[in-house]
Amino acid sequence: MKKKLILFLKIVALAFLSLLWFLLIQGEYEIITKPELQNDFPVIKGPSAVYFLGSVLLIISILIFLLFIPILKKLKYFNTRNH
Repeated sequence: MKKKLILFLKIVALAFLSLLWFLLIQGEYEIITKPELQNDFPVIKGPSAVYFLGSVLLIISILIFLLFIPILKKLKYFNTRNH
């Protein structure tokens, strides 16, 4: 039961990170296609905002990848165990 709860929490975290990644990708696309939006970021202005957002996206992508591998292994384990 505890393993299923941990698996559920990992899947929820994966879904949240995926949604956050999608929203940040949309924001970065808007910043790149409309250069006047680069100045709306309160701390970092100009092209640095795009680079910062890109590095945040890279970190989130790595977290998604690191969460996805154990989930796939556990799902495969659960599926082979039931047969």
